[in-house]
Amino acid sequence: MLTRWLPGIFSLALALTVQGAVAADTWPTKPITIVVATSAGGGFDLMARMTAPGLSQQLGVPVAVMNREGGSELIGSAYLLGQPHDGNTILVVGSVPYWYADIYEFHAPFKMSDFDVLNIQSEDRSAVMVPKNSRFKSLKDLIAEITAHPGTLSGAVVRSSGEFYNMGILREALGLPPSAIRVVTYESSTPLRSALAGSQVDFAVVSLDASASIIQLLTPLAIFGPPVRDFPNLPSVESVLKPMGKSATFVPSSYRAFVVPADFKTLYPDRYKKLLAAYKTVVQSPELIAKANAASLPAQWIGPEKSRAEIESAFALLKRHENLLTEK
Repeated sequence: MLTRWLPGIFSLALALTVQGAVAADTWPTKPITIVVATSAGGGFDLMARMTAPGLSQQLGVPVAVMNREGGSELIGSAYLLGQPHDGNTILVVGSVPYWYADIYEFHAPFKMSDFDVLNIQSEDRSAVMVPKNSRFKSLKDLIAEITAHPGTLSGAVVRSSGEFYNMGILREALGLPPSAIRVVTYESSTPLRSALAGSQVDFAVVSLDASASIIQLLTPLAIFGPPVRDFPNLPSVESVLKPMGKSATFVPSSYRAFVVPADFKTLYPDRYKKLLAAYKTVVQSPELIAKANAASLPAQWIGPEKSRAEIESAFALLKRHENLLTEK
């Protein structure tokens, strides 16, 4: 009896296989959503909205941008994993340092291996800034005041951000205790920048990119890492520390990355290749590069392997400074 059904079963299996192959070849057939794990209007949101039109053109379907902010980007990351892992939902996230905080500080219900990072498209940079009317004209002057009168100056940072870590790493490099700076923490950079511009705090370690819209009200004193195009004469924190006989390795302010669920690659390998190729074409296109440079969000393509390696390296550095999350 079974033999009577075998040809039909094999025919049905073949039909389903062919149907699956056709579906894989024609993907996508419905709109794709880019989920941004931060609020609208910031650097992550702008990067996603600059990339979406080119991705839509490459893939032939509408690409919408949706904001799912909150919980140090935990909400957006969890949202991605809660959607079907079919390539129709992509995440833009600050993989470093926010995933680290999510996993190790907030005990998120996910781990880094749950994600596949397609590309770190843009790296934000931290800078030490003061209000425009500040009496401090250099980082050296600011450090001298903190050292001579510990506990008198207030410094603002966004909690769990790269700037949060870099303020702590800088203080440790100077051999100063936590009490040397009256640290004021904020949930996002928008109220922080307003407080700094209004001289409600003495200084801040803040995203240089995110501060571009009100930079006329602020004075950058030094940048963490090498110079950037918009501020070619701004000294690095490292160069200020060197004559003092001090040194430190600082963390990235933020890696702005495009991310998919890790198992998308194994569930739909053809879709993964198609999405990756389309995204790479968009990032390297003259149109996106021009838009990104105009918005002070320089776009880069380093691909999945190098992106993951950079994130893992940053995680190792953050692990060395995990005491900063709990110290008083």
